[in-house]
Amino acid sequence: MDYKKFGNKIVLRLKKGDKIIESIEKMVREEDIKACHFAGIGAANEIKLGLLHPGDSEYAWETFSEDMEITSLVGNVTRFEGEPMVHAHITCGREDFSIIGGHLGEGICSLTVELFVDILDGELVKKADPELKINTIEF
Repeated sequence: MDYKKFGNKIVLRLKKGDKIIESIEKMVREEDIKACHFAGIGAANEIKLGLLHPGDSEYAWETFSEDMEITSLVGNVTRFEGEPMVHAHITCGREDFSIIGGHLGEGICSLTVELFVDILDGELVKKADPELKINTIEF
């Protein structure tokens, strides 16, 4: 993983074998980022996708191990109980040109991943919403 900062923006490049969520968390900690959003593209050969059904407190997870093009990787970073929380969704193209996507639990870069990060001036905090059973941004 390498990155370069341009004012309040960062370009993050992952290398083969880098974990996507882990790399974002590492960059956020190194730069002491309290809130940002990001978008990117690239390639992965393993992704763990989740779907949260309303009313459930746990995601339904499935792992896909194959060569895929990341056609869209979007998300944000907030704080939860003082720690960075990465929330990302991903859409990937498969060899047969079908698409899979969902909440990204983790992914492994197979060639490169290029993320463009916009740092927000301030802090966004998530808190547990007992009714929805998810963590939501609080203002």
